[in-house]
Amino acid sequence: MAEAFATEIAKSLLGKLGSFAVQEFRLACGLQDDLARLEERLKAINAVLSDAEKQQSKNERIRLWLHMLRKVFYDAEDVLDEIECETLQRQVVKTKGSTSRKVQHFFTSSNRIAFRLRMGHNIKKIIERLAEISALKSDFNLSEQAIDCSHVLHEETGMNRSFDSFSGLIRRDEDKERIINLLIPPFKVGDAHPRVLPIVGMGGLGKTSLAKSVGDAEIVERHFQLKMEVCVSDDFSLKQVIQKIIKSATGERCADLDEGELQKKLEEILNGRKYLLLLDDVWNEDAKKWLLLKPVLSKGADGSKIIVTTRSQRVAEIMGTVPAYNLSHLGKEDCLLLFCKCAFKEGQMALYPNLIGIGKEIVAKCKQVPLAVINLGTQLYGKIDETEWKSVRDSEKWEEEGDVILPALKISYQRLPTHLKRCFLYCSVFPKDYQFGDCILVQFWMAHGLILQSANPNENLEDVGLRYVRELISRCFFQDYEDCIVIAYFKMHDLIHDLAASLAQNEFSIISSQNHQISESSRHLSVLDSNSFFHQTLNKFSNEFDHVRSIVFADSIAGPTCKTDFEKCLSGFKYLRSLELMDPSEFEVFPERIGALKHLRYLYLVVNTEMKRLPKSIFKLPNLQALVAAGEGLEELPEDVRHMISLRFLLLFTQQKRLPEGGIGCLECLQTLFIVWCENLENLCEDMQGLKSLRKLFIAKCHGLISLPRSIKCLTTLEEFCIIDCEKLDLITIEEEKGKKIQSLSLSLRIVMFAVLPATRALPEQLFQGSAESLQTFIIIGCPNIGEMPDCIRNLKKLQNLEISDCPRLNKRCRKETGEDWPKIAHIPKIKVDGDDSGEETSHSGSSGTP
Repeated sequence: MAEAFATEIAKSLLGKLGSFAVQEFRLACGLQDDLARLEERLKAINAVLSDAEKQQSKNERIRLWLHMLRKVFYDAEDVLDEIECETLQRQVVKTKGSTSRKVQHFFTSSNRIAFRLRMGHNIKKIIERLAEISALKSDFNLSEQAIDCSHVLHEETGMNRSFDSFSGLIRRDEDKERIINLLIPPFKVGDAHPRVLPIVGMGGLGKTSLAKSVGDAEIVERHFQLKMEVCVSDDFSLKQVIQKIIKSATGERCADLDEGELQKKLEEILNGRKYLLLLDDVWNEDAKKWLLLKPVLSKGADGSKIIVTTRSQRVAEIMGTVPAYNLSHLGKEDCLLLFCKCAFKEGQMALYPNLIGIGKEIVAKCKQVPLAVINLGTQLYGKIDETEWKSVRDSEKWEEEGDVILPALKISYQRLPTHLKRCFLYCSVFPKDYQFGDCILVQFWMAHGLILQSANPNENLEDVGLRYVRELISRCFFQDYEDCIVIAYFKMHDLIHDLAASLAQNEFSIISSQNHQISESSRHLSVLDSNSFFHQTLNKFSNEFDHVRSIVFADSIAGPTCKTDFEKCLSGFKYLRSLELMDPSEFEVFPERIGALKHLRYLYLVVNTEMKRLPKSIFKLPNLQALVAAGEGLEELPEDVRHMISLRFLLLFTQQKRLPEGGIGCLECLQTLFIVWCENLENLCEDMQGLKSLRKLFIAKCHGLISLPRSIKCLTTLEEFCIIDCEKLDLITIEEEKGKKIQSLSLSLRIVMFAVLPATRALPEQLFQGSAESLQTFIIIGCPNIGEMPDCIRNLKKLQNLEISDCPRLNKRCRKETGEDWPKIAHIPKIKVDGDDSGEETSHSGSSGTP
């Protein structure tokens, strides 16, 4: 990385030294003196790190010194993680009760002594290396500063604005109308088929946003029978492009089809249908590759159109059948208006004419490129100190050679707090156009120790991580934000991704058909091409794998196809913290060797239809915090899941009819549980009361689910509860039987969402009664058989938002003023009830509460 981030890593190390696991090991194994010396050495170095990091941009020797330190810090982290692993493994053995002879041997006194000696030796080596590097600091005249080892979150900047895409602020109405007029005219004899319209312009002008807005126009949607969008990006692989087009058209991944089968399937999809296809961010200047794809796309009906966005005039010449639409820079006045919209809070602009003057100078340096304007405007949002505005205007980054957009993006990056810089750079391990999910990205960050503990004891790491996400979105480092209640999705602009990749430098390596090398400093790998990785990188650079901490196989094309190669790969990643793998198409059984990755904290696995079960060794990973196990073929989640004592996040698919007791219900650390696409599932486990830390429960697309266990009402820590598209589920099943004494409940629910539950006849009153002091948002969609609001809704004094949609009986009863249930809900500040018979929507701001 361009910056060493030594201070952040040192804080993490000091936090680990103070952890319960290390403290317990320190006492049990007699390493008090060694660990105390390590802590003392770290604190001495930490005292000058802040000053060193301020000077590193202007002093190459200090920068190199910090990078030497970082390498030792990483090795120290590995040693301390070994100690934590040992402690956790002992804990697992205790929870199992009886143990196998092999496990018992592992924990014999002789084995413990060998481990203690090995760890003692490794700690001494770390101390010696730190002493050598520390001795050099006297050459730099670094000043000591107060040591903050609290590992506390930095203060948030308070950017409370809408998360709608900033691209909507760019006014390209005339361009949009012109392009629509080029798409709509009917097909004539002699016209090219399909007709291809290139949109050409430099990066950051808004080509993609414009093309998508054209496709979303009502007149365009009516004109075409099928719409598809595909990001092609740097590597134009015929198989991969066809696979993406099919996925856009049908939602199918088709990972197990070869190139010929994929072509045939796409031809069947397009046959006789008039389509609009967006091929976004095309770089391929090899005409032969386009000529291989074009015949497949010609199978659509006459009048089919393709929009191509590209920065290359050569690409436009190769692919276009009509003259390219050259997108111009945004007008100067439009740029200034756009900047002010991003920089000022509503109504503030007229109050600060001095800032507008500085803003004009900043906008002039952006050379009328919207992405640069938006990015810098968001950095200054809510800032009224002239000094901050001048620091952007006068930044030395403007003098750097190269594209005009890069200096603006670097200035934006410079203004990020250190903890957000690291989180942003780690995103470069994911491929371009990758769709992030907020809660899943947070788990990835947590796996690498990037989330700082909040000073608020009621806020856990997941909460802090979500605030990081919101901050990066509001600063325009993420875009295309889509809030789906249970999870929010977003992407990185390709230029923002380029920035992250350039700043991450040698720590992050991309393995593609053009590059198969990694260096000694490579700690994060993004695999875009499996052939290059398994046949070249794996053979030539296997000695470097010890340092690797994360690996992302970008998609099914990049994933492993040979189980033997993958097993060899796993054996080399000794300190791997995160692994993301899509559709290992040739695997019927996942390698058991994954159980040797004892440092693994994050596993994202989308399996093919042939893989029926996960390897048992996965459930022996003591550090695993997040497991996404998605795949229609998975038959069961075994009881062994209860041994995953560190698991905090679980997303599962299963073909079981019932989740067994003694499995998921034993996960005391679990915070978030997704149960999705479980077609056969009829019942959940009855021992859910064992989920003592569960805060979020999401159940979706479980079409066979009949009932919920009554133990759900015992989840006193649950804050978000969402059930979506479970057609046989009747929510009343969680109520106590009639005549049975109702136990007083105290729940923590803040958000409840029930959607597409046609079998549900009534809302569960006890759930709402138990959440009277906490419930803030209630959404109910597509529940036609719910007849009324329960009386207890009157008592939900904290309820701020109520939304009712596609519930005809309930809609009628909740009409403003006239509905029978209106008196029950009139106190709620924000009410949205869709349609009476005329399709009218009722919105309400209550007389009490927040207006």
